[in-house]
Amino acid sequence: MPRLRTWVFMGIGSLGVLSTLGWAALRGGSAAPEFTTEPVKRQALRDSVTANGEVQAKTRVNVGVQVTAAIKELHVADGQWVKAGDLLVTLDQERYRQALNQAEMGLRMARKDLEIALATFSKQDQTFLRQERLNRAGLTSLEEFQQVKLARDTAATTLERARVAVQQSEAQAAIAQDDLSKTVIRATMAGQVTGLKAEKGETAIAGTTNLAGAVMMVISDLSEMMAEIRVGELDVVKVAVGQPAEVTVDALPGKVFQGKVLTVASSTDRPTGSSTSNSQEAQSYKVRILLDGTPKERAALRPGMSARVAVLTAEHKDVLSVSLAAIQDREAGAGGLGLLTGSRSVVFVVKDGRAEERNISTGLTTRRAAEVLSGLREGEVVISGPAKQLATLAAGAAVKLQKGKP
Repeated sequence: MPRLRTWVFMGIGSLGVLSTLGWAALRGGSAAPEFTTEPVKRQALRDSVTANGEVQAKTRVNVGVQVTAAIKELHVADGQWVKAGDLLVTLDQERYRQALNQAEMGLRMARKDLEIALATFSKQDQTFLRQERLNRAGLTSLEEFQQVKLARDTAATTLERARVAVQQSEAQAAIAQDDLSKTVIRATMAGQVTGLKAEKGETAIAGTTNLAGAVMMVISDLSEMMAEIRVGELDVVKVAVGQPAEVTVDALPGKVFQGKVLTVASSTDRPTGSSTSNSQEAQSYKVRILLDGTPKERAALRPGMSARVAVLTAEHKDVLSVSLAAIQDREAGAGGLGLLTGSRSVVFVVKDGRAEERNISTGLTTRRAAEVLSGLREGEVVISGPAKQLATLAAGAAVKLQKGKP
């Protein structure tokens, strides 16, 4: 009997302990979560678009060839300064000289044929006119007159063909002369030779200078320098000509170059009709930033240097703002096809230890803060985190601030 009494007391004691733990767990589960807060304040907001690119001369020309031939002589070296008209490259001219000689020979023969055809026509035409007068006077037969007329018409046709042949031969000779002239390549502008890729003895292939493989060298005017970047489609709508920019170059740490947006591409380089079904295929647009300063200040810059660019796209001074971490986007509704018809921005203001939901209107939005147009007053305290708890926070819920927070 004493053993039974002992087990009963132990069971009652265990039940008491479990009840106490359960009550403690229940109290702990209903405790208000801890949040961080930030005050609504006035400040200057600056939004920028950043991208990587490279330094280039504002004005540069690609030098290629328009006829295919071996490189007989290179007259410049990489980095050399040239003037407009300076000789750059001489190609092997042998085949083009032969082609010109043949074309000129063909032209001489065509002109000789034209002289003969012209003399023949002149003779036949005079005979025709004489026979025509005789025929009218009844002094010759109709058959004789028709034979003379046929001979005159044939001579006229031969003359016309000879004239066409001369025109064709002249065109062929002009083409041959032009091809020969293209074996001598001269600078079309003054500047520095950059990116020299050609070697003496190589075969230069004719092609468009827009293709990298067809470019033998580049002539760059280094008096004006720029940075070329590619900006994604979500950011390029913010960029406009004339906006200020800052440019840093990996090769010159600590040096910041000022500049302005020179051009913004109106279309992407992607071929028309290509798919953009995933984020890895997002469109990008070329943006050029002209660097300020004198050539002396930019003397250390070289075409092709890696650059980091930040374009100031907007700046609002002394505006009411709130941290982006405090803003929650809530769906406003959906259309009949399931597309969202809009969203509303809300924040939670701490009031009497509870979360008060506020709808706000925002203006300029940067990576960290947003301008508040309506819905908040300066000095009010909004909940800014932690993000996981904030995402599920309901209006009117009790909130507990982390230690050391207002």
